[in-house]
Amino acid sequence: MSVEVIRAVAESREAAALVTVIATKGSVPRHAGSKMLVRGTGAIVGTVGGGKGEALAVDAGLRSIAEKRSRIVTVEMQGVEAEGDTLLCGGVDTMLVEYVPNGASYAAACHALDAGRRTVFVKKLEGMKAGAAGTVSTAVQVESGPPPAGFALDQEAAALSMARGRPIYAAEKGLLYDPVFPREKLLILGGGHVGQALSAIAAGLDFEVTVADDRKEMTAPGRFLPAVKTVCAGYSEAIAAFPFDSATYVVILTRGHLFDLECLRGVLGKTFRYAGFIGSARKAGILRAQLLSDGFDNGIVDALHAPIGLEIAAETPSEIAISILAEIVAVRRNADPAEMPAAAKSGR
Repeated sequence: MSVEVIRAVAESREAAALVTVIATKGSVPRHAGSKMLVRGTGAIVGTVGGGKGEALAVDAGLRSIAEKRSRIVTVEMQGVEAEGDTLLCGGVDTMLVEYVPNGASYAAACHALDAGRRTVFVKKLEGMKAGAAGTVSTAVQVESGPPPAGFALDQEAAALSMARGRPIYAAEKGLLYDPVFPREKLLILGGGHVGQALSAIAAGLDFEVTVADDRKEMTAPGRFLPAVKTVCAGYSEAIAAFPFDSATYVVILTRGHLFDLECLRGVLGKTFRYAGFIGSARKAGILRAQLLSDGFDNGIVDALHAPIGLEIAAETPSEIAISILAEIVAVRRNADPAEMPAAAKSGR
């Protein structure tokens, strides 16, 4: 969702406020990095958690627009009474409410994001200590690009925030490193029952979904949701044509291990965030051994998610799709699915 919010900022024709969760403590509704644009009318794009906490953020955004100043807002959610006014989540949200007179600096970042390149917004926060309003200066560090001219920043902190996918708020220096990644893409190789179920659920999780299959009946019109792109082609051809980048997730669900192997050989030479294939532990071991015999790097082969999905005793196609997406969401949110039991499934 962050990409859509940044795009809305870039395209805004009037002053607005960008609310970013920059730090969290305890149980809170959204992770650090969550964003919401507040327009002068009170309309919003995105969310920082809904409810009373978000209402407070909207009020702070409107105040920043009126005053043409930025501020840091803390929302406490540690009430103890069911009938009280204090929120009950049990945590604390720290949010930067940034006055944005125009979207010029954000427009430049959109070009990089559209090209599949991760970015880090480096923001210098001035005059905001002890709850005072202040100003924000913004520069953009693009993945593999030169540092922004005329803007002092800690390259290690910028790189670390990009690697973690989470903001780093150096309060003592008044600097915020805020990574924004391109729209995440999910490539599903195999349009059978599980692929169909997976595509439908993933489309609702803000993935740009593509399903590829070499059988016409599996990519026939009406089989998938309108938001899902379908490709009828050989798997190697479909993989070669797909725009892989560091925001790409790949799920291999073909009808046989030889097709799975074809897909794996094509995918492992690409850039991606996640790749996994369906099947039993025995099948996963045999295919991994073949990939190593082919000369693929041991670390890359070990990083494959197989058997794919988290163990939830799934049986139906929809249940298996949920187990796969649970693992993908864990990767998306920088949890460690390696510490979670894999689901050994052999069905499709």
